[in-house]
Amino acid sequence: MKKKFVSIIWGYPKHFPNLVLEENCYLHILNIALRNDMDVYIIVKDAKKIIENDPNLDQRIKVLDYGNFFNFLFKIIKFSISNSIFYVNSYEWQSFLIPFMARRTIFMAHTQPKRKTRAKQIFQNFIYMFFTAIRLNNDTEKDFLIKEKINPKKLFVIPLVVSDNIFKLTNTQINNRKDLVYFGNVTLVKNLSTILKAFSIVKENHKQIRLNIIGHIYDHGFYDQIQEMNLADNIKIHGFIHHGKKLSDLLNENLVFVNSSISEGQCVAVYDAALCGCVLCLPNIMSFVGVFKDKALFHDVIDYNKLAKNINYYLDNIEIAYKHSRSCIEMIKEDFSKEIIEKKMEELLKKI
Repeated sequence: MKKKFVSIIWGYPKHFPNLVLEENCYLHILNIALRNDMDVYIIVKDAKKIIENDPNLDQRIKVLDYGNFFNFLFKIIKFSISNSIFYVNSYEWQSFLIPFMARRTIFMAHTQPKRKTRAKQIFQNFIYMFFTAIRLNNDTEKDFLIKEKINPKKLFVIPLVVSDNIFKLTNTQINNRKDLVYFGNVTLVKNLSTILKAFSIVKENHKQIRLNIIGHIYDHGFYDQIQEMNLADNIKIHGFIHHGKKLSDLLNENLVFVNSSISEGQCVAVYDAALCGCVLCLPNIMSFVGVFKDKALFHDVIDYNKLAKNINYYLDNIEIAYKHSRSCIEMIKEDFSKEIIEKKMEELLKKI
């Protein structure tokens, strides 16, 4: 009898069917489970049709919708009786019920494990004690949880895959690059306000510079900020662009990738931009500092003056920008390739 692998997904973004498979954090792990001869299921609410219409969904995967909380509990108990492996994909209160109802569980939060308050941290630490395994994005997260007294044997650093067959360096003339780019959805947690304030400062000395915005705009106050700060002539909003050559070429036109998120998981968009030769100005949060170290420039989340200073440093020091860019590309190809990550995931599944 085959083992069962059950993925719990609370929401499936509408743009996910446009991603390449290996960068789809929900579907990629399911294909690995299929290759390891498992029966694979997805339990989801209100997104069954979106998932089933995803061209990357293997038709052997069964998508199960649940209409209410009690139906959800019934499905969990049913699969738990057959000793299934549960893969929990998001930081929701429902996720924290799973380890008390199943014996084999993997948790992947897609956000850094440091909580905003001590009370929330203690609660999370308590729940983490009952998961069989916790998948993390980097060693900094692992070190943090070890200090929080989480059993190191439960912690597995297995980041998401970065697609270096899609995103690649094609514009090798770094002197021809001059503009900035933000790639990702525009939401409150992404904190574009700090980026706009920093850009306004940078524009004082670089009058012709442009900030490119790639992604869906969900924070509609973003448009108001652009107008209030008189930045409309220097900002190009591209909207969402499907993963492929067009997106890779656009990233290759820019010099500096900017991010100032309040909280992040791995944020694959940062890695995609780096593979396309962009240098990185990032917030000094756990998701980035321990990975990019001396290969990027960092600022406090809301410190727009420091962000502006870092952007100007790259604009005025092309040799350093070139060095950091090549170092990032080398590191990502070495540590985040499809082959390496899939091997680590297969090893984890065998241990659970």
